[in-house]
Amino acid sequence: MADYDPIAVVVVQPGTPDERTVPVRDRLFVGRQLLGIDDEHRLLLDDETASRDHLEIRIDADHDEAIVVDRSTNGTRLNGVRIERAEPVALRPGDRLTVGEHQLEFRSDRLFGGRGGTSRRTTPRVSSQTMALVVGDIVGYSTISQREDSTVVLASLDSLYSGLRRLLAEHGGTLNAYAGDALFAVWEGEPATEAIPAAVEFALAANEYVDQAAPELTLRSPGGGPIRMGWAVVIGPVAVSAFTHSHVAVIGDTTNLAFRLSGIAARSELPDVIVTEEVRDAIVDEYRLSGPFEVPTKGREGLVTVYGVSRQPT
Repeated sequence: MADYDPIAVVVVQPGTPDERTVPVRDRLFVGRQLLGIDDEHRLLLDDETASRDHLEIRIDADHDEAIVVDRSTNGTRLNGVRIERAEPVALRPGDRLTVGEHQLEFRSDRLFGGRGGTSRRTTPRVSSQTMALVVGDIVGYSTISQREDSTVVLASLDSLYSGLRRLLAEHGGTLNAYAGDALFAVWEGEPATEAIPAAVEFALAANEYVDQAAPELTLRSPGGGPIRMGWAVVIGPVAVSAFTHSHVAVIGDTTNLAFRLSGIAARSELPDVIVTEEVRDAIVDEYRLSGPFEVPTKGREGLVTVYGVSRQPT
């Protein structure tokens, strides 16, 4: 463990003989297995009713904020109320989370001015930042969802996205949203270009993971084979808005471009992972590049130049 004081702590089973305290310095992952997460950033629970990767607690000390994101199958309750899956929810000192058969109490003397969480800001915080964005999109999802039973779709995507979330944590990205056919992740850096290698490496690792995992899934592509995903990596300015008890929105033309490009990657003979020129310039000596490809994107005038990215041969 690091030798500096944590910003907050999570008390497991408070008020019982099994009570123990776990420090939270920036991010804490809670679950039954949490593969790929180091000991300093994970809380393992011996509880079969908890998911392998159940939830994440994130702290932004600069903005006096903490959030919890549920990633589980059986759900998480905040002060007795079930929270929506994959949606960041504000967390304040004294709040209690129910994870399977465990109670977790969030405590901090440093957040919210040390006031025990009695004050919540209600003013939205909006800022302009430059970020690296990755969007992964399932090829042929509309056709797949029409043909397959919804329970089959849900079970397969839950398995697939669980592995992708673990990869995302390993590569330092933040899950912004996922819904059905798309996964949207963001990276911040100072300068922003420093985030590009991690974003590209995640996209390549995620594509490799899908290739390995898809043959074992019940869900199949429209042609009957394993499902595939197209991946787009872009960098550019975005507007970031965070409201108390709400999802963090990362919006703007850069976000729209990332989604548009992911929707054409791995289609029409384009590579599975494509990047914009700005991203290409930051990784030109590290990966094998193909292209350029001039592609149309919905809602944009003219063509966008993209490049395919793959690993250098060993």
